[in-house]
Amino acid sequence: MKKAPETRLGGDDVPEPVTLLTPITSLMNTVGAVFVLVMMVLVNIDVFGRWLLNTPLVGTLELTEMGVVAVVYLTVAHAVAGKRLTRSEALLGYLERRGIRRVEMSLRIAFNLVGAVVFALIAFGQAPRVVDAWTRGYFKGNVGIFTAPTWPLEAILFLGAVAACLQFLVLAFRRGRDLRQGAG
Repeated sequence: MKKAPETRLGGDDVPEPVTLLTPITSLMNTVGAVFVLVMMVLVNIDVFGRWLLNTPLVGTLELTEMGVVAVVYLTVAHAVAGKRLTRSEALLGYLERRGIRRVEMSLRIAFNLVGAVVFALIAFGQAPRVVDAWTRGYFKGNVGIFTAPTWPLEAILFLGAVAACLQFLVLAFRRGRDLRQGAG
């Protein structure tokens, strides 16, 4: 199978897609964008309902609170894959400009492995929360006014952390491969 050519985008190379992971993270990113749109509509309905009819949209606060967290975890893996996660390139750029590529690539591998560990720990800690939220029927809101189950949010946090961990591992593997091949 022929390797897809890597392109330059924003000063950094964008790796070739991963057969199963790329479509999943792209779908998660799309769902996150739709969540933003839905939250925008909910907040606008709430604001105009308060202003015009003196009647707020019940549950807007709870849904937007959960929605913001969901959007972060739905989109983080896509940001990692596209190398758009916030980071400082000062040291790595300096090493690259000075021609010290082995050290620079080794630090990038370390960064990616630490990122994978962080998200693996988040997923590990989140797994029992998903089970508890599902089995015990946890909810957010006020009984009798508005309640929403928390298990979908807990599941999104778990899946987002797993996907981000896998993306960091893919990047670490590719940097390691490039370092071994001396192409970098």
